[in-house]
Amino acid sequence: MFKKIISIFLSIGMLVACVSCNGQSQPKKFGEIKNVILLIGDGMGPNQIRAGELYKEEKLFMQTIEQSIKVETNSKDGVTDSAAAATALSTGTRTHNGRVGIDGEGNELRTLVDIAHGLGKRTGVITTEELYGATPMGFSGHSLSRNNASELMLSAATSSNVDLFSAYNFSNNSFYLTDFAENGYEIITDANEFSTTDSEKVMGTFQILAGVESMIISDLYVSFDGLVSKALDFLSKDEDGFFLMAEGAHIDHGGHNNDITYMLEELLSFDDMVKYVVNWASKRDDTVVLVTADHETGGLQIEEDAKYGELFEMDEYGNYKNFRWTTGGHTAENVWLFAYAPQIDFKNYSTSEFDGIIRNVDVFKIANAYLTGELVE
Repeated sequence: MFKKIISIFLSIGMLVACVSCNGQSQPKKFGEIKNVILLIGDGMGPNQIRAGELYKEEKLFMQTIEQSIKVETNSKDGVTDSAAAATALSTGTRTHNGRVGIDGEGNELRTLVDIAHGLGKRTGVITTEELYGATPMGFSGHSLSRNNASELMLSAATSSNVDLFSAYNFSNNSFYLTDFAENGYEIITDANEFSTTDSEKVMGTFQILAGVESMIISDLYVSFDGLVSKALDFLSKDEDGFFLMAEGAHIDHGGHNNDITYMLEELLSFDDMVKYVVNWASKRDDTVVLVTADHETGGLQIEEDAKYGELFEMDEYGNYKNFRWTTGGHTAENVWLFAYAPQIDFKNYSTSEFDGIIRNVDVFKIANAYLTGELVE
């Protein structure tokens, strides 16, 4: 066992010193990692990121993270939906579209949340949409159908091993909140309370807004980075560390609606949150941050020669010259993984012959290795 662990440490570069995009030291030793943070931009393909760069006229923060690789996103059915994608990311198992935390044979799967909980760590699941969405449920619920909100929420409330939930305010569905309250969760409606509560389990419901000033935290609404900052206050109280998944859900909605303004607003809000989290992690040497997407949405195409400031230029017929949407659904476009972590040899994590990309299930393998110190075959 000792030799196995040593070989694993070496395989992912325990002794390699890294410098982040901001000149700050990255986590130095694999064996000293306590906290793993997985940030998911739902529907965030590479051209969504490029559109953000062209619009902002500078690279997004996530693009400046030193390590990156493309990720293939398929499910057992081909082009994935968010349920199968979240299941792959959270459990390392590909399943059929529509299934949440359930494999192709109908068995419940163990998630990164469950693994972290078993190690004595605190756990958190955050989303900018309603909690019963496919991505947050992929880390906290189990059902054969992503549409079975009642079953998913009851599963999450009773057996998810999540210490902190936070989602868009769905108080009009108060019977869901009752499930959580009856299972020991304190219901929080002001994000500041994450920093002060003595409760072991909390459920936060907020008006989470993109397009507002960064780091806004009030009893009326909260920015995404502001929300995550307070969640980190709660999670980091545990000396054993924590696992957190935070999803920017509405990048996907912008893609489905072929609404680039909506998509950009949500994308830049997500990027502000990524910046906050990586800067938070950079002040420590025990935290890994992984930034990825579950799939691409909308088939966004960007002209290769488009330049900064030209994203919204129009031709003589009133059509946008530099971008177009090709579908209202998901595509098989590979997405990015950005890794703020000790140097990773990505081929060690590939579930198939390494061809310069990894698979969505390999993101689980990377996160799990940092949590446990063991590389799952």
